[in-house]
Amino acid sequence: MQEKDKYILVLGSKPNSDIPKIEVSHVYSANGAAQRGSLYKNFYPETCLVAIVGGREFQKNIEVQKRVIESSPNTLISRNTDIDIQKYNFPKNIEYKYLSNKQQLQIQSNFFKFNYLDIVLNEMYYEKKILDKIKHILKAIKNGKLIGASTGFFAVLYALMNHTDKKVVISGIGISGGGHYYNEKSARYNSRSLVDRQLILNLKKFFINKLYTTDENLSEVSGIKIWDSAVLKSTHN
Repeated sequence: MQEKDKYILVLGSKPNSDIPKIEVSHVYSANGAAQRGSLYKNFYPETCLVAIVGGREFQKNIEVQKRVIESSPNTLISRNTDIDIQKYNFPKNIEYKYLSNKQQLQIQSNFFKFNYLDIVLNEMYYEKKILDKIKHILKAIKNGKLIGASTGFFAVLYALMNHTDKKVVISGIGISGGGHYYNEKSARYNSRSLVDRQLILNLKKFFINKLYTTDENLSEVSGIKIWDSAVLKSTHN
């Protein structure tokens, strides 16, 4: 079995994250990390780039939108908000898939010990005060916008779902908040990272054993094994 038949790569936008030097059949990227996926394809042009975005984030965040479009992904997946891809300069042969809030939650639920219950309970970590927690979860359920995992963490789950016979290597996805390599001052992920942190702790052991990460903090918290291998130095951010 060749190396590219053993692993899948998932890329996020955490600053100062290296891209592992490993050939894979598919690279999954989260939001603006699609740019890192296109850099990876400079080394392995036959790899399929699957860009996963939060639909609203793509529409409202010009920095994310620009990086996703310029990456020319083979596949674009939008969660929670449908995108009219005809309005944007995507490749004509791009494959597009929209996942409704219900569909993306259904996917997530399969990976946690207590399914939907884990998602609902851990969504409360988005807020700090008890009253705010209650308001947040009730509003999310009422409006049908219970998000659960961040787009980065969701990309990991989606890769696991679509490649059941392979291990997944994660780069640029952490759970400590902070900005992105293209906007290090951003604090938009801080609250969602608290939800991710709790959800990862509730991942079924079977899936934990199929993951590797280049992020030491993520490894320490979750028990995910560290990926210790060469990196593509020229793609360092």
